[in-house]
Amino acid sequence: MTDFETVDVSQVSFPPEILAKISPELSLQRHLSLGLRPSLRAFEEFRDVTISEDKISHFSGFEGVSESNDILGFNVLKSGKTIVTTTITGGIVENMVPIESDDIGEQELLELTKARDELNQYVAVFPNVTIEKGRKNIPPTQEEITLSQRLHDNVLHSGIIPKKSLKVKCGLRSIDSEGNINIVYPDELDDNDIVKDTFKQISDKRSWSYVLYAKIVVFGRTGPLLPLCWNSLICALKSTRLPRVFLDERAARLKMTVRTRGKSLTVKEAHDLICDPNNSLPLEMHSYGVGFASNFGIIDIDPEAQIGDEDDDDQEMVTKQPISVLLADIDTEAEEENVRSVITVISDSEGNLKNLNLVGGGSKLTLDMIKKSIKSSKSRSKDLSSKFGMNK
Repeated sequence: MTDFETVDVSQVSFPPEILAKISPELSLQRHLSLGLRPSLRAFEEFRDVTISEDKISHFSGFEGVSESNDILGFNVLKSGKTIVTTTITGGIVENMVPIESDDIGEQELLELTKARDELNQYVAVFPNVTIEKGRKNIPPTQEEITLSQRLHDNVLHSGIIPKKSLKVKCGLRSIDSEGNINIVYPDELDDNDIVKDTFKQISDKRSWSYVLYAKIVVFGRTGPLLPLCWNSLICALKSTRLPRVFLDERAARLKMTVRTRGKSLTVKEAHDLICDPNNSLPLEMHSYGVGFASNFGIIDIDPEAQIGDEDDDDQEMVTKQPISVLLADIDTEAEEENVRSVITVISDSEGNLKNLNLVGGGSKLTLDMIKKSIKSSKSRSKDLSSKFGMNK
């Protein structure tokens, strides 16, 4: 007769934090079946968002700011464990389109084309998103490139920055007989006809525009980044101030001779633009275009992952159908990896919809879910606008 050894088999259980690493999907499903999320937030609850006051930009007005500081706007946004910093810098470019055209037909065609193209009335910023991962000197990832492009397109299509707000109103610096320096700008003109004529000569031949760049750095990434980067960018643009630009009166009349290949001489005017370190103007933005972003995820709760009673009938478990739920402000790695149906909404404080992006995945995007997301996004945008002082 063979002897058999008895082996005791006991159930193995893991703490929630260990289960989240071993099986993120199962951990998420267990939390959802209890009516909570891994972050212990409700399904439609947003994270708290805080921003810091701009104290490091050149025209912020705070003491200790270096004269060589070229930062025009700055923002630090914190949401949960994620921190996003946005730095606005700028440059000046000369508009290559001639101010005055001798061909009237071409000018009329250009005006008709511009009238049809509404986007031509607005400009965008040029963002550069970096997600810090503790490594240096690595090329940008596909996610960083895509985020930068989407931010650029959203700013342009939302009509936040009108093109005229970035037009440089160039001033003139003159020195009188006593050696006093005086700077006059076009919007501060008096009845000095000589200065008016000089301004007209410059504006008829040359025009310049500001170009804005945004460096966005993300620390402690825990979820989708587009809403956080967008909201930080909007706050940074709100604090941006553009330096006033002027020409030296003698440099405005400076001409240089250039020899071309045909050995003929051409005369070009040389303009050396100077930024005033003590005088600036706020960036003009359309208030109706300023909105905040929110994201929502749709996921099905798997009946097999639900924590039920042991006495439940097996047949009843089979007949249960998955329940779709809407999650606001996707966070944690488990949610980002397993929630594949995502809705991203940008709306302003007045309830106007600025951008809507739908990504279909494992769960079906129903009309009711989309309406619910838009409604929740409008309330969220109104709260953030009031909190950040965007209604002023």
